[in-house]
Amino acid sequence: GRARKPATMASGGAVFEAGVTLGSSRVEGTLSVDLEAGSVGWYPLGARQGDAIGLHDDDDSGSCGGCLTWEGAPSLPLEIRGGDLVGASPCPSDAKTYPSFKVFYFVEEVSKRRGGRSRRRLKVTDEFLCTNTGLCEECVDKIRECAGHARSRKGVMVVVNPVSGAGRGLRAARELLGPCLEASGAKHDVTVTREPGEAQTIAASIDIDAYDTLVVVGGDGTMHEALQGLCGRPDADRRAADLAFAVVPTGSGNGFAASIGALDAETAAWGIFRNARRPLDVCSVVQDPWNGADRKFMFLTLTFGFISDLDLDTESLRFLGQARFTLGAVYQMLAGRTTDARVAYVSSGEVSEGEGGGGLGLRFVGGIASSQGGSLKDPPPPWRVLDQEKFQLFVLSNVPCMSMGDRVAPTQDPSSGSLSMVTTGRNGRLKNIAMFDAVEDGTTADCDIISYQDVAAFAVEPLSDRFQFSLDGERIPTRTLYGEIHRGLGRFLTCL
Repeated sequence: GRARKPATMASGGAVFEAGVTLGSSRVEGTLSVDLEAGSVGWYPLGARQGDAIGLHDDDDSGSCGGCLTWEGAPSLPLEIRGGDLVGASPCPSDAKTYPSFKVFYFVEEVSKRRGGRSRRRLKVTDEFLCTNTGLCEECVDKIRECAGHARSRKGVMVVVNPVSGAGRGLRAARELLGPCLEASGAKHDVTVTREPGEAQTIAASIDIDAYDTLVVVGGDGTMHEALQGLCGRPDADRRAADLAFAVVPTGSGNGFAASIGALDAETAAWGIFRNARRPLDVCSVVQDPWNGADRKFMFLTLTFGFISDLDLDTESLRFLGQARFTLGAVYQMLAGRTTDARVAYVSSGEVSEGEGGGGLGLRFVGGIASSQGGSLKDPPPPWRVLDQEKFQLFVLSNVPCMSMGDRVAPTQDPSSGSLSMVTTGRNGRLKNIAMFDAVEDGTTADCDIISYQDVAAFAVEPLSDRFQFSLDGERIPTRTLYGEIHRGLGRFLTCL
């Protein structure tokens, strides 16, 4: 088919007479780009604009918004709403073919496997053919302007972990993100990491005046690296919130992605273009409070006991993906070991509304560290000590999920201003099964064998010879540590 000279052209958009050919079928119609409404519409000859798929409340056809690549689609209109429109890209052509372009957009899909959670799927139209290169460029520019991604943000920096998910990260960057970012017209750069720690280096040196989004293609470990770089900058207390994190999940756990609705790579990509920014709480974790270089930053979880043993002891099984956690959980339930520790905390109720944001100060940690001399037996107010010292489950969580397969802290939110502390003492095997069921189905807050409370600061003193901490899934030294939440220090792009 061919797109001829625009029938009308105004500041609010453009209307092109157009034709699309699919195999032996051809349909004439109108390609309408509405800048004010932020939508693109394709209407076959004789169709009314109100006939566009997806606009009928009583439509029971099961259609998801229209796609020119469906069988029989030449008889159907296409309407792409602004929130799902990515943009357009010219297609390769030579002297023997007409210049052409394709439109990129997302459609919603409700998953039946995960309680009806919403996902997005990328769609690409068949080619719109134009009579000359200038008209093709004009069409592409108008559609990109309609989508608005280039004008609504600075630049997008993409950091790809090529070994994440057995190479899934590299494929997602090349086959999904790259084409979508090109179609959007947004400024972007892609860096493939070559060694551990490179994501941290990139985040530490990124020009926040030039980029407002950092996309991590990888797992929670890659995101943890990038967070260390951004929050470790000298200007982090003032500028960290100017750069929003997005994550395309290709790791084995993907807890942060699960917590923000980025259930797969395509849904995560949709979230990048949706550009819905929310505050991200970040937690400082220190083991030598007077050594600034000792500070680490947590966005996910701190664990010891069952969960850290499950996570760290199955590192060699990463190639199994999510199944590694299932195998580890079965082993932990059968072993039934406890881990000894002394735990102190400050309840989230001690932080008044609006307090505790906009900085990296350690108000609570400074008080306990200067008075205790390494022991947590009798901390000063407002610190309290947990009655128990034997734990099977211990999780401090900034997010609802540790992986795609659980909801360990169902009431938690990355913007809540607190951490959920989820603990159990010694239990038999049957109760351990009930505990893991509660972690998986999101009922830990209501389970009678689990203690669940929200805290603003914490301290943990290891008392066992066999002890290991897991911070965002990464092993850290086994000695007393202190932590405190920084409300809204960063930003992230949500898919919820």
